[in-house]
Amino acid sequence: MADLMSYLEVEPKREFICKLPYDSDLLLALKDLAKKLNVKTAVFTLLGGLKNASLFYYIQSEKRYVKITFDFPVEIVSGIGNIAMLNEEIMVHAHLVLSDREGRCYGGHLTEGSKVFACEVHLKEISPVLNRKYDPITGLNLLDI
Repeated sequence: MADLMSYLEVEPKREFICKLPYDSDLLLALKDLAKKLNVKTAVFTLLGGLKNASLFYYIQSEKRYVKITFDFPVEIVSGIGNIAMLNEEIMVHAHLVLSDREGRCYGGHLTEGSKVFACEVHLKEISPVLNRKYDPITGLNLLDI
């Protein structure tokens, strides 16, 4: 198989430490943060706790997401993601590892519906602006690099 890896050198720009509002929707708060700071491309990490959570799991063979909901408080053990543009709109792509009160961990792709208890974000803006486009092989909107 031919080497299909693609890459792009990026440069650091601004860097922020942020606290998201209590009871906000995590995904929408991250998108609002990017808009407020006028950040179109970034990488970020986050940690904290959620009052409840909604994640997606992508079924590769079917090219579709299934939703996983947690109707109880969870800790964000690890949160990582990036921000890029899709059809001239800010798109936040984040994955979370969550733990329950017994320490069992769950993970997936962040979707709307996760209510913030407390969340701190380390956001690093990068350049150039990156865009996403639909990839028919995976069925996903992947970075266009």
